[in-house]
Amino acid sequence: MNSFFKSIGLYNSLIIDLNINSAELVQRLMKVTYKTNTTFISLEKDSTIPTRFEYRGMIDANSFTIKRRGRLFDMNRSNPVFHGTISDKNGISSVAIEFFPSGFQILNWFFILCFCFLIGFVSITGDQQGLIVGAVAFTIAITQYFILKRGISRGKYEFERELIYIAQKP
Repeated sequence: MNSFFKSIGLYNSLIIDLNINSAELVQRLMKVTYKTNTTFISLEKDSTIPTRFEYRGMIDANSFTIKRRGRLFDMNRSNPVFHGTISDKNGISSVAIEFFPSGFQILNWFFILCFCFLIGFVSITGDQQGLIVGAVAFTIAITQYFILKRGISRGKYEFERELIYIAQKP
C-alpha cells in the first residue's frame, strides 16, 4: 500500500539522527503522547484528551505509530499518521519515520472520487447542468488530494521540529 501512496504523492519518509539515546527519546516521546489507537474509531475523542499531550498513539521500545491529536474547533483535520522505528548507534538515536494519511482520510477521498466518477458518468449522457455538477465534483476531488498532500508535508515539518526540540530539552 505504501508504494501506491508513494506513486500518487501521499507518502513521505524521513531519517533523522538525534544526539540522545533511544531509551531517553522513547521516554520523552511518551510524555507528549496519549496512549490510544490512531484510528478514527476510538473510544476517546481527540478533544477529550488532556491538553498536555500533543499526539495520540502507541509507542513501543523501538517503534511508534502516532498521530497529532485534533484540538477543539481545529479546522486542520488532515493530520497524517507517523510510523517510525528508533535505533541506537553509539548513543545517537536514528529515527526512520514514514508519513501517510489515515484510513479515514483515504476512505473520505475514495468516496469523493466515486462521487466524481458517478457524476461524470451521468453528465456524459446529460445536459449542460450535468457537466457543471461534474466539474464541481472533480474540483472537490482534486482539492481533497492537495489538502492531504499538504497535510503530509506540514506534518513532516512539524514532527521533525518536535523531535529536535524533544532531543534538546533537558
